[in-house]
Amino acid sequence: MKTHLPTKTIQSLTILGGGTAGWMCAAYLAKHQPTLSVTVIESPHIASIGVGEGSTPHLQHFMQSLGVKECDWMPACQASYKTGIYFDNWNGDNSGYFHPFFSEMDAKTAEVYFVNANARRRGSEYIDKPEHYFLAAVLADKQQAPIPQQPLPRALEFGYHFDAQKLAQWLSAFSLARGVKHRQSTVTSVQHDSQTVIALTLESGEQIKSDFYVDASGFNGLLIEKTLEVPFISFSDQLLNDSAIAIAGDKITPLPSSTAAIAMPCGWRWQIPLQSRTGHGYVYSSAHISAQQAEAQLRQAAQLDTGPAKHLTMKVGMMARCVEGNVFAIGLAQSFIEPLEATALMVTGYSIELLHRLLSQQLEAQAINQQLSDLVLGIKEYVLAHYATSKRTDTQYWQDAKITALNVRELDALLTHWRDGGDFDAWLHQHRSQSPYIRPSWYCLLGGMDHRDSCCQMPFEQAPTHIELAAKAYLTQLSDKHFIAHTKALQQLLLSDQRSA
Repeated sequence: MKTHLPTKTIQSLTILGGGTAGWMCAAYLAKHQPTLSVTVIESPHIASIGVGEGSTPHLQHFMQSLGVKECDWMPACQASYKTGIYFDNWNGDNSGYFHPFFSEMDAKTAEVYFVNANARRRGSEYIDKPEHYFLAAVLADKQQAPIPQQPLPRALEFGYHFDAQKLAQWLSAFSLARGVKHRQSTVTSVQHDSQTVIALTLESGEQIKSDFYVDASGFNGLLIEKTLEVPFISFSDQLLNDSAIAIAGDKITPLPSSTAAIAMPCGWRWQIPLQSRTGHGYVYSSAHISAQQAEAQLRQAAQLDTGPAKHLTMKVGMMARCVEGNVFAIGLAQSFIEPLEATALMVTGYSIELLHRLLSQQLEAQAINQQLSDLVLGIKEYVLAHYATSKRTDTQYWQDAKITALNVRELDALLTHWRDGGDFDAWLHQHRSQSPYIRPSWYCLLGGMDHRDSCCQMPFEQAPTHIELAAKAYLTQLSDKHFIAHTKALQQLLLSDQRSA
């Protein structure tokens, strides 16, 4: 179905739902569409999911687009820095690898790893790890913040860990200070025709009418799915994890600057270091383990004797179209992939930027639907690759997860080309040029998991030892000269915040 640009200028917009997604949208529109009348309707009876506590570098750019500094928001959200994700025991042998955020500072050193990863998949006995050749990985190993104390020739990419509810509150205050209206009420009915939302009726009987609506109502999808009946495309036949548990634990000292994703019998658990506490969670398949068993496993593995557990059911998939008529769905109302790569806010932020272009009549809805569909499907493929490449067979879950992931034809084609030992870079350029995951990410995953065909024997060339040593020494020198401990960097932020208060 082709949906064109709005035929009239949009003067008013209502966001249904608060939470991080709704308030990110409100804040962005308040900054970039200052003449637009924006209202957020937030039900006091519906709690925010509020367990997503990690981001990709997109959040860094999003906050910069609001014109705010890190000292403006990070202390208020208990936020810390994130250099990447450490994947532990995904092959069942107690080994692991680090997936760092790639930046232009890694342009030369990363090539050394790519050479060795290619040699390994072609038959070399030498095993190398990605964490030796990326600056962010060296910072993570030293528990340093990715904030240079002296200027670097190129910017460093990094993400954040944060308290999701506090971030939503901060964005709310930012939005309200810039004229966004806030209604705390529950929508009891929606007036609409076949493709258009006309008005929202609140529990008081009052009607809210706008030219355009953003559905940020979470998994409920009140406008996009329940009202306009856009089909939901489930990924449950490919991604087995449909449940999660979250428990808060004590602060880790010294504070890491990386997320941990640790494989478990029926899924994986996260460990996310915030300034005042540590977020622990277990993402699992309810078909393979009960909620009570999963909670017991998480408490034992993370040594969490006390603290309440928050149990969640995840609706994994995406809407067939995120723009329909005068409704644009964002956040959980639009799509959800398990939080293995912490992509939720990246998708939300990118969606909001596309919404801005739609409202400015720079881009048609059909193009937006295609772009967001490609983005979500690209993330799904990358997440599935973690299961497809795992060597674990110790539980039925891991056996089923691998078989299910390998049944995805497009992913199987990518993995087959990697195992065959051919020119993987050329294949990526030809077949994955629009993927959200670029060359370094695929090398880190496939090389880090040591995914290969042990029977493949092809000519290969490893990086000379002196080149390896020079690359590692260069990154160590950079970290020693330009960066400080994560905890100290956060203390500096807090002092900056206090001076500006």
